[in-house]
Amino acid sequence: MVRTSHLTKLDIVRLYRNSYTTRDIRAALNSKGIKVTRQVIDYWVQQYRLGKFTDEITCPSATKVKTMKTLTRADVQFVKRTLSSEPCTSSRTLHKRLLLKGSKVSLSTTKRAIVHAGFTCTKPRYCQMVRHVNKEKRVAFCKMLVENNDQFNDMIFSDECTVQLHQNKVYIYRRYDQVRPSLPKPKHPLKVHVWAGISKRGATPILIFDGIMNGQFFTDHILRDTFLPYVRRKFPDQHRFQMDNDPKHRSKVSKDFMTANGINWWDVWPSESADLNPIEMVWSQLKRHLSTINMTSKEELVNNIRLFWSTYMTKLQCATYIDHVYKVVPVCILMKGQATGSIPNKIFKEPSHGKTISYFQTLLWSPSYDDTRKRLGFKDKKNLTRAHTAD
Repeated sequence: MVRTSHLTKLDIVRLYRNSYTTRDIRAALNSKGIKVTRQVIDYWVQQYRLGKFTDEITCPSATKVKTMKTLTRADVQFVKRTLSSEPCTSSRTLHKRLLLKGSKVSLSTTKRAIVHAGFTCTKPRYCQMVRHVNKEKRVAFCKMLVENNDQFNDMIFSDECTVQLHQNKVYIYRRYDQVRPSLPKPKHPLKVHVWAGISKRGATPILIFDGIMNGQFFTDHILRDTFLPYVRRKFPDQHRFQMDNDPKHRSKVSKDFMTANGINWWDVWPSESADLNPIEMVWSQLKRHLSTINMTSKEELVNNIRLFWSTYMTKLQCATYIDHVYKVVPVCILMKGQATGSIPNKIFKEPSHGKTISYFQTLLWSPSYDDTRKRLGFKDKKNLTRAHTAD
């Protein structure tokens, strides 16, 4: 739609004052080369009759001169430096800082400067917190896996998880003219704890329990009654048992039991490394599955957990989860031990099942992934080595 100029509005009002009809006004303007529609003429005539287009506005001497807001390169660079060091800064805070700096810009111009600086506003993705000392351990651990091209054929990944009856992690539709409905949620939802493990030879039995798990409970009910029979049945040759660095896992009673019964605890696992443990994806799938079922009692919750474990956790499914670590390890090295989150799947689009760590490590440093590494802040292996040295 073409915007009507101020001079055209003046001509419409002048001709209307001279008793011109809408058709005559349109013809007179067309003779001057001004193309307007009947609706535009009727609109500005109506504005004049209502007093919203008065002589003061139509008088050129009374026309307000608009002050232009200019955006300089220095303003854009200031916004870029600020958001690079403080990414949680709001546009209003940036606007105030620009005014204190002496820039004469509006809030909308500040938002435009954010776009010119190459930034956009989005919700942050969730990831676990990794301290600096553990970042170095994670990188060293992943480099060891790459050097050995570990296939995890004899590895048993394990972990605990808490599942509650009322998740309330759902979306709900409503009409535009209705208020947002409320979903009742108990103050203390009913919950149970589960322990299990997965390997390329199948999943361990799942243990569901209540209360707090200490070292003695872990030894008696998990290691002795659940894990040890599984190891003797599935791994008569050799195995490696992975678990995190929880104090109950490292208690004296647990260590003594594992040593006495030949459980090969793989005691090289770095702390704060949930993204390297494939069983975390199992817990995510379990909770998504349970959220689709309407349950009202603890018995239903326990039965659905057992049904999920016996139905979905096949040998192929366990191997697919474990093979995902092949993607995570090279990305963890590239990111200097930071939490990887969903980045491995965004970098590598192809499935990881049947591949190896060396395959994805080579693929990540191939020329086709130069733009990807540059986007993450690393152009070549020299920069990566230099970054580790600086840390």
